[in-house]
Amino acid sequence: MKNKDYYIFSFGVKTLLCFFLIFISLVVYGNKIIEDNDKSSPIKKEEVKVKGKESTFKKELKKIEKTLSFKNFFHHSDSSKLANQFIHQHHQLIKGKKDYPYNVDHEKMKLKVQAYKASTKFKLDYEVFGWYPNWEGDLYKNLNYSLLTTIAYFSYEVDPSTGNPTTIYDWETTPLIDSAKANDVKVLLTVTNFGQSNNKAFLNNDKAIKNLITQLKELLKKRGSDGVCLDFEGVNGSQKAVYAKFISLLSQELKKENSNYLIYITVPSVDWAKSLDFEALIPVVDQFVIMGYGYYGSTSSVAGPVAPSESGKIWEPYNLSTSIDYYLANAVPSSKLIMALPYYGVMWDTKTGDRGAKVEKFIGNRTYDYIKTKVEGKVAPVQYDTVSYTAWCSYVVDDGDTHYRQCWFDNDSTIAVKLNLIKYKKLKGMGIWALGYDKGYSNLWEVIAVNLTNTTVNYNGTVTNDADTLNNDTSSTVNNSTASFWKKLTDIEGMLQEVTNYKTVLLFIMTLVVLFGGAGFVIAMFQPDTRMFFFSNTVYKIYYSAFVLLFLLVVLRWINIINDLSIALILGFIVGAVAIYFINKYIEKINKEMP
Repeated sequence: MKNKDYYIFSFGVKTLLCFFLIFISLVVYGNKIIEDNDKSSPIKKEEVKVKGKESTFKKELKKIEKTLSFKNFFHHSDSSKLANQFIHQHHQLIKGKKDYPYNVDHEKMKLKVQAYKASTKFKLDYEVFGWYPNWEGDLYKNLNYSLLTTIAYFSYEVDPSTGNPTTIYDWETTPLIDSAKANDVKVLLTVTNFGQSNNKAFLNNDKAIKNLITQLKELLKKRGSDGVCLDFEGVNGSQKAVYAKFISLLSQELKKENSNYLIYITVPSVDWAKSLDFEALIPVVDQFVIMGYGYYGSTSSVAGPVAPSESGKIWEPYNLSTSIDYYLANAVPSSKLIMALPYYGVMWDTKTGDRGAKVEKFIGNRTYDYIKTKVEGKVAPVQYDTVSYTAWCSYVVDDGDTHYRQCWFDNDSTIAVKLNLIKYKKLKGMGIWALGYDKGYSNLWEVIAVNLTNTTVNYNGTVTNDADTLNNDTSSTVNNSTASFWKKLTDIEGMLQEVTNYKTVLLFIMTLVVLFGGAGFVIAMFQPDTRMFFFSNTVYKIYYSAFVLLFLLVVLRWINIINDLSIALILGFIVGAVAIYFINKYIEKINKEMP
């Protein structure tokens, strides 16, 4: 009997070692494949100017992608839902509602709708791109076109089943196009399609794609405009190839019609779905417009910055800097990147009035002119978060139920910092969501005039403009030598974090649990004592199976073997149920055969 037990134990150990060796081999082989793929597509020096060696570049990309994969498993399963909730919620509320309660009555307040000194001419050194919402009416009369290079009219709304527009609003008649062209400002037609189901239906319909391209050719030619800006939000990772194929075909056909036509595409601040085939897109896309907003919004558990420049230790790890680095790491030339900034803020009811307070209720998005008129300095003094470089107000609301409320937004001081980031990263320029959201106030245009007509900048992660306003703590102001010293320390900290990355450690631990769990099942088949200990008790049996399967699911999701969260959850339930069923059957069989 002892010999039999020893044989079973020896077999179990050998099985466990085999599992472990297979795992190590897969890791090594997987890394070799990744390295080979990296070598097969080197980054052209003339396209992307990156400080440091290419190996550092690739390492940073892998780090970013690992972080995205982990976060994506638990959050943001459908980027289209986020788009509908907090990226475009403000314009959905305003559209077609003259009595919208959060509009500013400019006439009553004697606020003249204007841009910064419309009669003054400026010479821009960067691109200034802005979406022009159809509901802004005759706002075009008050724009300073010398502070704009490109206007994207919003929008051609795609019928996914046919490619025809559900509406193009007043594209065919709006004087905006004539005014812009007269001032040498390019005009694009924004093409929108939101939601995984809508994008899947359209991208897999060749007839609808062909029809859309035909329609766009006619509309662009009719108004003498300059191209299109694609705003397809909620494209699933499984549609990556067909999405790239569609954009490539669109670019090819439009440029065949007119070689000067431009193809702009909006891309998310965080590419949760990994729906972008950069190798295919970079040659055919003229500009990638990063939607640099929505980092905190309707789904956030704490109130925070809509467009943080940095994160520090208090905010989520994603910010404008990491968004830019992500696209640079995927070989998108900096000259093809535009960072769009929000001309709106977000309001929440919170548990406390402190920074980083937990959210009680999401209130909604508010345009800059609303915040400037009714919130900033009106209900509470403006505070500045010097980590994210974002303005915010915290105050008490008494509407029958006294509670705290916070509003986070960008103003002229914080926008200036973010323009410095754009210049430091050598991007093509800035984008604005949306033109008209600041009407009645000219201070954001002043920031553009001051910062984007002069290319001289020294960006070191600290506030360079409006320093007295943003840095209330004078002790934070350091000289260049001190800043350099702290930068080195930060780099050392970053290296240590990479070595001891808790997420990597967690992934390793969960993988070991799965391997040992699998080995435990094998050993239990041959070892009566082990089998009786774990599987004679139904509760133990369920817990054991559930934890192993859960960790297996997380690992598969993390390393992108399973790409869709809904599929992962369904698969987890099915696999779990089947596994428990067969385990029960097997144990019943063993028990019957036992003396």
